[in-house]
Amino acid sequence: MELNIRCALVRLSTEPDSSGKRPFLVVAVVLGLLCVLLAGIIGLSVYYNRVIKDSEDKRNNLFQSFSLFKINATEERDQLQTRYNNLTKERDQIQTRYNNLTKERDQIQTRYNILTTEKGHIQAKLFVIEQHCQEGWRYFDSSLYFLSTEKKTWKQSREDCKGRGADLVIINSREEQTFVFNLHLRAWIGLTDSVTEGTWKWVDGTTLTTGYWGKGQPDNGGPLLGQEDCVEIYYGQADPVQTWNDDKCGSNHDWICEKEV
Repeated sequence: MELNIRCALVRLSTEPDSSGKRPFLVVAVVLGLLCVLLAGIIGLSVYYNRVIKDSEDKRNNLFQSFSLFKINATEERDQLQTRYNNLTKERDQIQTRYNNLTKERDQIQTRYNILTTEKGHIQAKLFVIEQHCQEGWRYFDSSLYFLSTEKKTWKQSREDCKGRGADLVIINSREEQTFVFNLHLRAWIGLTDSVTEGTWKWVDGTTLTTGYWGKGQPDNGGPLLGQEDCVEIYYGQADPVQTWNDDKCGSNHDWICEKEV
């Protein structure tokens, strides 16, 4: 454009001046060209300003979009983190519940096994008790008791008990003493001091600790009789826990056998 203007000015300066108005014409042309140039510059300036503004608007829009995306992404991330934490907590609770149920199941299984074993033992005991009761035995507190129907010496009575898989009764408690008393017999029990006078021992070798002697007993038969080394329970006394009497081992009495189930 600058080259064109220069060429136009050269042509104007070389043409003959016939009217005397050439200088004004040149100025007018130059001013017109300058206006055209200014208009072009202004147009370009407006265009570039618009382009810059559009670019800034796009950049602002992109920044806003990015900020909104970042906010949404952060919120979604926080929601996902919260959900993850809740699921983790729920998983741990379920795991704890599972562990507790597993432990409870094992305890129930153990208890079931114990009860099954106990059931087997009880059934076996019931069978033994039923068989012995049919043969005349009595049951009390995990033991079976046999009552004789004839009279024998203490030694013969014990041999009879052993032949039945038992021994003469050993009385270990007040309740058992009362039970034996209520059998309504004058019968041998498994207590003697035949080994050492005055030292009463049961047939299983244990030493007597609590006795249920009648009044004035044991007396070893007094100074005239002597040698009363075996013990009988004497039904007919007023007090069921004061019924033992020492007697000669060769005397004939009923007897009571005992064996644990």
